[in-house]
Amino acid sequence: MTRSCAAAALVLTGLTVFVGACTPARRSAPAPAPLPLPRSAETPRAERPVSLPTRLVSTTWRVRSLATIAIRGPGASSSEQRVESSGVVSWRFDRQPSGALKGAGQVDSFSVRTSFDATTPSIVPAMPAMPALLLLDAVVDSGVARVTTRPPLVNECDRPEAAAAALARELLVRIPDGVRRGQQWKDSTVSLVCRSGVPLVIQTVTVSTLGRIDGERLVVEREIRSTLRGTGGSAFRALELSGTGQGSQRVEISPSRGTVERLEGTSTLSLQATERLPGSPARVQLVTQRVDIRAERP
Repeated sequence: MTRSCAAAALVLTGLTVFVGACTPARRSAPAPAPLPLPRSAETPRAERPVSLPTRLVSTTWRVRSLATIAIRGPGASSSEQRVESSGVVSWRFDRQPSGALKGAGQVDSFSVRTSFDATTPSIVPAMPAMPALLLLDAVVDSGVARVTTRPPLVNECDRPEAAAAALARELLVRIPDGVRRGQQWKDSTVSLVCRSGVPLVIQTVTVSTLGRIDGERLVVEREIRSTLRGTGGSAFRALELSGTGQGSQRVEISPSRGTVERLEGTSTLSLQATERLPGSPARVQLVTQRVDIRAERP
């Protein structure tokens, strides 16, 4: 064994590998080039927070509401009745960082068409004539949704002005400053209305979700739950009303103008009306109401 081969054998033996004969030295293969590391997926851009204009100039919408009403109980008709309300609504307002709105508006060309006839029960009374133009003031935040006529009505019970104001209130949507896509916010409001001479307290919880953002449109999905209760009447007639409601709305908003561009919604209300007359058993009627509402800019 030559010296060079013995040295090689000694080294390999020390590595617990024995080579019995001297073999020609092999050239080691070049190390393979490292595989390219996979490119990491691009980090999605964070959605920009929504920041709507603080002032909305006067904007006009056409609003239509269709209510389908069924009444069951003593003296009630077995068929469904329809009440259609429509009008041209204008609003201008200032928006706070919380999304609260304060402003003024008007309702023009308000009309109500109904299929009720003279046999309709008294819990759906006929309304008097509506003035040609109704002026409104509004304050809306997370706890209050108040729309009042200007000048205020002495009595709001069963007035067409109150119905027109309710139609206009649908267009006041609170969106907090800085909200991002997928975030939710909740409004818990209390309002007072009057129906059939009965003052009603309506408690409403609205859960809103910002579902879509692009350059031209924000989409807000709203889920609405409400309860109402009230009592009224006179010494000769007492009437109690109680009920629950639920509904949903889809609202499209222009981020550059801060205006509602389109609103569509459906709600249902289940109402129990209990009438008591002296010397007579209580008369109970059940009212089911479905309302479809649509508003859009002309």
